[in-house]
Amino acid sequence: MALVREAGGHLLQMIGDLLELTRIETGQLGLEPTETELGPLLRECAHMLRPQADAAGVRIELEPAEPKLRVHADRRRLKHALANLLSNTVKYNRRGGWVRLGAGLHDGELRLQVADIGFGMTANEQARLFEPFNRLAPQRGSIEGTSIGLALSRGLVEAMDGRVSVKSEPGAGSTFCVSLPLRSGQRVNLPA
Repeated sequence: MALVREAGGHLLQMIGDLLELTRIETGQLGLEPTETELGPLLRECAHMLRPQADAAGVRIELEPAEPKLRVHADRRRLKHALANLLSNTVKYNRRGGWVRLGAGLHDGELRLQVADIGFGMTANEQARLFEPFNRLAPQRGSIEGTSIGLALSRGLVEAMDGRVSVKSEPGAGSTFCVSLPLRSGQRVNLPA
């Protein structure tokens, strides 16, 4: 019975992700931007993915976000995008590895980073990374997933006027960066 529940949950998630990707591609996403404090959001993502990381033997390290660091974004969808990135870095990691999640200000924009010490990727793999339904590196075994999470993450972030980038090296891990612009006149609310 547990296997049926797990398969049903996986199917529901896949259907939800496909619907969200369709909304992005048709321009009907309907964002609900609010002022979102990043520290609590990062902690929620880490907490949500901890069971998966524990099962994979991967440690999640949460870098402390600057107090009161906020972004104007659709909180639910930003959380979904970050959770997808974090899930991938756990899945494509090695037992005993780590994943690091953090946020800060860089060059006038907010940046959220998800870094790992996993398998890493070649330049060719990075060029195809955000294509929906494109499973990279099948030689790494049967890693579960729908192969749309990264395309969905990129679409969600771009809908919020941001961008997702990746730096990676085979055998040395990957770093995903979500960059979001500061709104004109937006105060960052950093401590004095």
